Amino acid sequence: MSSRNSHLATKPPSVEPLTRVRASLAEYVRHVRMFSRNARLYLTGSFLMAINFAVFQLLFNLYLRENGFAESAIGQVLSARGLGMVLIAVPAALLLSRIRLKPVLLLAGTLFAFFSAGMCVFLDLSHLRGLALLVGMAFSFYRVASGPFYMRNSSRLERTHLFSFSFAMMILANMVGSAGSGNLVTLMTSLTGDLILGYRYTLLLGILVGLTALIPFSMIKAAAPSAEENRITLTLSQLKRRGRFYVKISSANLLIGLGAGLIIPFLNLFFRDRFDLPPDRIGWYFFAVSCSMFFGTLSGPVLAKRLGLVRTIVITQLASIPFMFVLAYSYVLPLVVAAFVLRGGLMNLGVPISTNFGMEMAEKNEQGLVNALLMVSWTGSWMLSALIGGFVIERFGYTVALNVSIVLYVFSSLVYWGFFRNAERKREGARGWVIPERSEL
Repeated sequence: MSSRNSHLATKPPSVEPLTRVRASLAEYVRHVRMFSRNARLYLTGSFLMAINFAVFQLLFNLYLRENGFAESAIGQVLSARGLGMVLIAVPAALLLSRIRLKPVLLLAGTLFAFFSAGMCVFLDLSHLRGLALLVGMAFSFYRVASGPFYMRNSSRLERTHLFSFSFAMMILANMVGSAGSGNLVTLMTSLTGDLILGYRYTLLLGILVGLTALIPFSMIKAAAPSAEENRITLTLSQLKRRGRFYVKISSANLLIGLGAGLIIPFLNLFFRDRFDLPPDRIGWYFFAVSCSMFFGTLSGPVLAKRLGLVRTIVITQLASIPFMFVLAYSYVLPLVVAAFVLRGGLMNLGVPISTNFGMEMAEKNEQGLVNALLMVSWTGSWMLSALIGGFVIERFGYTVALNVSIVLYVFSSLVYWGFFRNAERKREGARGWVIPERSEL
């Protein structure tokens, strides 16, 4: 009897973790099933657009380099795209709060594809800057719409999962685009006998895939904005009452954008220049980092439930810093690839959680404005630092740019913690965190 009791006593520790994992998975699936039809259609369209974006992100810098452009010129093109997003973001938020979403999505998706195709064909620097500006403006409408759209088409129960799942879908698209586009360049090059044409045809095929996003977007049945959402304004009284919150939520995002713009747009060139790698190898490394980001993002809601939104953002950002040092100083390819993959997973885990946190802290009639401010602060700083980063890398190399990025990432985490560490409260007698009645932060 004692032996049997001893066996029973040792059984729960081995069964309990498995039971918790099953319960967590079941809870996750339950929340995903709660997504509305509109949210699912938007997720599908976003996935298809993101494949196009992934192909451009991986190949366009390499395409420009193959056409003789230096890092400083490439930085100008990247900055022009960011400038377009910044210029139109707040006007787009105000417009989208007053009109139906679907026609804007269809028009923005069409213009985004048209201008992107122009960037593949017209290779004069002035033309590239102008087209990149228009691409940024078209893409800005899609980006600004996403946060308020998800808030409008979800409940508090599944909202954190929806934001994380949305970001995970973007990463999954990056995986598809990264894995396929590098190999497709090699195939197209062998068929045409010209590496530049191989890049160009692959970029154009990515645009065609992005255009198919118009199908699910056209099936969305979204109502007109509510009366509360129609009252989005920028008045002096609103700025006096909520201005501190706008500044704080934008400041940490601005610092992250400054750090990211210095190096992230140039990481494909980093692998090409430091290790002399072909595009298909670089594509597989970006595929690996997308896998890390995908699984990291899906784990975000679980961490947020245990640690809170703010703590999850800060902890995961700081945990990525050691891997940035490896990228800066190591010339051992396997070690650099491992650091690249782990840094990407950790740093991007908190991105959808940060957006979700901003939306939760915003009042309903300012959600579109706050989403636009988040995008403007990140994209505006990214635009400026991408321009600077091109010159820094061209003159001083990647190590200097990476070290400056590290400083900015650490400072951003400290600022975020300083501003928002008291914004959440742990639920009494239950797991999870809650944002209490909004205070004047």
